[in-house]
Amino acid sequence: MPGIRFGGVCTGLSLSPGSSCQLVVGSPAHKPAILDSLLSQVKGYIVAPDGGLISNLPLLENITLPAEFHRVGSAADRESRLREVTRHFGEDGTLLRALDVARPASLSPWQKRLAGFVRAMLMEPELIVFDSLFGGIGRADASKLREFKRIFHLHFPFRQVVFVNYAEEPLLRGLVDQTVHLQEPAASV
Repeated sequence: MPGIRFGGVCTGLSLSPGSSCQLVVGSPAHKPAILDSLLSQVKGYIVAPDGGLISNLPLLENITLPAEFHRVGSAADRESRLREVTRHFGEDGTLLRALDVARPASLSPWQKRLAGFVRAMLMEPELIVFDSLFGGIGRADASKLREFKRIFHLHFPFRQVVFVNYAEEPLLRGLVDQTVHLQEPAASV
């Protein structure tokens, strides 16, 4: 992946197959441009803090809709991957049965991120971007969120993972290969 362009300057960030990185963004105003730059270079998917879920759709439809729309795999493949991914979290089918009726508003922050992650896994991205993954999450749920990277690389070993945060996230120590602090270039006079 070529370097990410930000404010007209190439950051030099280069991700090798199977690698991971934490991007520390200076300001919320800069994040959309950085995410756009990441996704313009490779088929990627963002896991947003709210899971990227549509409030008036049942959860199962929320999770499968992007993959169905983009015709990623067959319905049987998507169902199989859905079961595989949720099984990593000790789910015995209870979660899958609840997906038929649950609405995003009834979910905890952890469950929203899990739904967003499963949704991303169905899309089979070359790059998965976790946007502020640990914000507002308790310690017990944070340990489960750390598993997302391992599970992604278990299914897609040579694909890249990027965590985007506003500050360096201590929970990512030992989990990422590199941390890059992005600063907006100074305005030229």
